[in-house]
Amino acid sequence: MPTGARKITGYSDISEQVLFNESIIRNVSNLDVQGSPGTTAVSVYVNTLATVATYVPGTGVAKTNDGSAYVSLANLKEIAVNELLDGFTVETAPADLVASRFMGAVGALAESIDTTTLAALVSGGTELVAAAGATPTAANIYTKILALKQALDLAKAPRSGRSLIIDPEREALLLDTSSKLVLNTDRGDRILMDGWIGRVAGFDVYSTTLVPTATNMIAMQKRGFAYKDNWKIEPRLQSLDGSGTFIGDSAIQGRMAYNYGAVRATLIQVDNGRA
Repeated sequence: MPTGARKITGYSDISEQVLFNESIIRNVSNLDVQGSPGTTAVSVYVNTLATVATYVPGTGVAKTNDGSAYVSLANLKEIAVNELLDGFTVETAPADLVASRFMGAVGALAESIDTTTLAALVSGGTELVAAAGATPTAANIYTKILALKQALDLAKAPRSGRSLIIDPEREALLLDTSSKLVLNTDRGDRILMDGWIGRVAGFDVYSTTLVPTATNMIAMQKRGFAYKDNWKIEPRLQSLDGSGTFIGDSAIQGRMAYNYGAVRATLIQVDNGRA
């Protein structure tokens, strides 16, 4: 660690909690990725069903190849924060300004990650043709969700691990009393702060302003998209005193690498339908 730098107490636990709370993609993706996100490419194992054929006594059954394979992800992205903190302000602030700005920095990283990866979900997924030409309303949004569910069913997506990602406008429609959204679950009220708003038609529903423009909803099963991140430079408070420019000041610094990508397009169904 550079001279004048110190770790922020409890940074690891804080950063993981903030990233979990703020980043939707970490909650909906396959995180079982092989390799370090800091390298050019990582890989994820994509499992397929075995081929079943009729067995004939005395003849047997022909051998088939395993269709499962590792898929390489080469979408390495590195992001960082380097926020200047005035030394006098840090010393005189009524609250723990360093911890507050640290959480703000990690939250900004989470927003940057979701902006990039949600766009990749849309571009790497399958556009549901049946959804075209029907602007979502309180009256038809549940029907549109069922169409997305059916598309995942036909793609043989597992029933567990399904998520529906919407923007605040679609959230308002779902909060209509006739939407069939279930708000109260045993997961508790805490998760409402994480962008999770409830369950509908077997989906965990997340709302975010970061859904790409012109996209109504993204329905997915976690095997369709893979994601992995890590800190290349752990978050720290770096003293800038003695730099010749800053006097008594410091900076919140951290550098993260992540890799991501769609690996099963049919397990990501996208509704871009607008009349």
